[in-house]
Amino acid sequence: MTVTPERSSAHSNPFLWAVYLGMSWTWVIGMFLPVLLVRDYGFWAWVIFAIPNCIGAAAMGWVMRSREQSVSFTQQHAVAGRVFSLVTIALHLFVAVWLCPLLVGNAGWLVPVVLVQLAFTPLLRGKAVLTASVLTLIASLLIAFGLFTNSGLWLPPAKGFVAGDILGLSLVCLLGFVLCPYLDLTFHRARQSTSDGGAKMAFGIGFCVVFASMIVLTLFYAGAMADLLPSKIVGTLIVAQLAIQSALTVTLHARVLHDQAVARDDAADFRAALGAALGLGLLAGMLAYFARSWSIDYAGLSAGEVIYRCFMSFYGLVAPAYLLINWRSHRPRWVVALIVVLLAMPFYWIAFIERYMYFAMIGVAVVVIGAIVAAIIRPRSEADTADFAANHL
Repeated sequence: MTVTPERSSAHSNPFLWAVYLGMSWTWVIGMFLPVLLVRDYGFWAWVIFAIPNCIGAAAMGWVMRSREQSVSFTQQHAVAGRVFSLVTIALHLFVAVWLCPLLVGNAGWLVPVVLVQLAFTPLLRGKAVLTASVLTLIASLLIAFGLFTNSGLWLPPAKGFVAGDILGLSLVCLLGFVLCPYLDLTFHRARQSTSDGGAKMAFGIGFCVVFASMIVLTLFYAGAMADLLPSKIVGTLIVAQLAIQSALTVTLHARVLHDQAVARDDAADFRAALGAALGLGLLAGMLAYFARSWSIDYAGLSAGEVIYRCFMSFYGLVAPAYLLINWRSHRPRWVVALIVVLLAMPFYWIAFIERYMYFAMIGVAVVVIGAIVAAIIRPRSEADTADFAANHL
């Protein structure tokens, strides 16, 4: 099912869509994962995170050469796209429940309440999504100024690192950030709403300028946030950043899912799936919150961080494996993708939970080799549709 494009010239301004793209991609990944990476590996880990993230997302404006190609892609991978948005909504609710009350006390519980409401009743449509994106960017810049004036920003120092660890982290970032954008339905909304040339401009500026500025902000507040106990005003400003960006992201994904459900006439199924995603995020967040109170941890990581890293495996393993195996398949091969994910999962666990990061190299190799083998042994029915895939993807 395609997302609804914005066709009018007033809504196709590539600069406005650039802001939309940059702000829609500023998730609780870009706002928090670099904090963990800088804590563990220093400044260069942020560089490894940032470069494939910005360039990989920007490349979608070139790879999706036309509106029609984007429509075809979202139709072919409709289920995967919906799962991607549902997991993203669950992730944001989880982080809101886990972190916001820890940073600012009981007032932080307001954030997940608002996110749940926005998920069920997405308010933005049409031109409003562009206006909200611009307002979110302005708010983020004001928060950055507030952090600066309250000594909440500084450049973390570089650290020594093991070459194998950095290479493993680099390969996972490359795999995830190069492929994940193609399952993001909000990106396809932007692609289908811009001209071919305008898409290149929107995606290039959106990710290499707008989004890049947001993760630079994360780099500079990473030191203040690393122990989850910054000063009161700095903690409040960081929660404000998390809340504003999360509200936009959840609303945009919920709006796309809602519009698709209306087009398919299955609003009841959509609400059930959304409820399941919100339930997952809420349950995971409550487990993380109370586990911290009870001092429950694993391998030196808090329960919340373990759950967060497990969420990250969806973007670093599950979604990329699915796309590598199914990019040119007319019918997605879910079982093959599942087998590859299960084979690679132990190596990802050792890398990101046990923190022997060099094992990530083996995990990525399993995914790539699995995709190659799957391509070689394609069923004849899929081989017969190779021309279809070549013409549409």
